[in-house]
Amino acid sequence: MSESFELDPVDWITAGAVGQPGSREFYVQAQKDEGTVALLVEKQQVRQLAQVAQELLERVDVTVTPDHLDTRSQQLREPIAPAWRAGRLALGMDEDGTRFLLEAEELVEDDEAEPATAKLWMSGEQLTAMAAHAAWSVEAGARETCKLCNRPIDPQGHLCPAMNGHGPLVESSL
Repeated sequence: MSESFELDPVDWITAGAVGQPGSREFYVQAQKDEGTVALLVEKQQVRQLAQVAQELLERVDVTVTPDHLDTRSQQLREPIAPAWRAGRLALGMDEDGTRFLLEAEELVEDDEAEPATAKLWMSGEQLTAMAAHAAWSVEAGARETCKLCNRPIDPQGHLCPAMNGHGPLVESSL
């Protein structure tokens, strides 16, 4: 069984990615005292985390802007050793809107296994910084798309179905 965590509050938290576009890995990483916790997540989870964070912050009259982005202080810290892969993320806030909670639940293959959990408590300032960096991280790795077929162009090249007949232009639903 994997280890569960509760950091109340975190000293630092971020969501970001490592690797080259098309083969990046995404993480949520938090630190309290000398301990660091990293959770492996999906790109879509980071995108939704940034979106929900911005929605929660708007409820307390905070608008996340590009001015909040600090790539130096928010970048993932080495070594990145994920405790486990997150299957579910949830973000909420207390009644006053001063403390925010990111809850993660481990993705487990066995239905009978008890998933590990993480509870990461943070301030509004920490959530704002994490939201700005998470949104930037998702967009920073966006690959250029082909003007003919709208598929991403990989660094090693692109076989465009519109130019040479490789692959269908659209997904078949049959």
